[in-house]
Amino acid sequence: MLTHKGTVSLKTMRLLLRRFEVNDAQAMYENWASDERVLKYLFSDVHKSVEETRETLLKYTPQYEKPEYYQWAIEYDGILIGSIGFHNVETQHERLNIGYNIGQNWWNMGIITEAINEVIRFAFEELNAHKICGLFDIENIGSGKVMEKNGMKKEGLLREHTRRKDGTYSNMAYYSILKNEWNNKRNSY
Repeated sequence: MLTHKGTVSLKTMRLLLRRFEVNDAQAMYENWASDERVLKYLFSDVHKSVEETRETLLKYTPQYEKPEYYQWAIEYDGILIGSIGFHNVETQHERLNIGYNIGQNWWNMGIITEAINEVIRFAFEELNAHKICGLFDIENIGSGKVMEKNGMKKEGLLREHTRRKDGTYSNMAYYSILKNEWNNKRNSY
């Protein structure tokens, strides 16, 4: 069984992963929630106003009372630049699904790879997870690359699994990493 701790603050060399606050609305809106390129492969729609972003955060923040809720704001140099979290948390099966996004101004800097690494570490070492999974549109090549950099392996392809915002269907790649694979990766350094 998973040992839930909720969204606790986590730190890496460059990042602070913390709970969202309602006053994050302006930065979230400006840095990614209003950017179609960032949200192209995600299920959420582009926010049309800061108020819409504030409403989203008003839904997030009460969820932090639940110990099985995991949604972090990603801060880099004191600036809110993205989010990362676990969804479809399967306590009995000790399995979590990861999701993330980051503002395009911070793409290709290794930031999301670093954030994924830390939340995977947290899940295996502190929550007693057995498996971390990720699903992404195969056209979002960068998402697959960061999963692979964190030791996740492709398990399969879900054909025409999700309907995109433009009405077309996307093939989704399913990746995962097991706790023993994570331990072997860490011990090889």
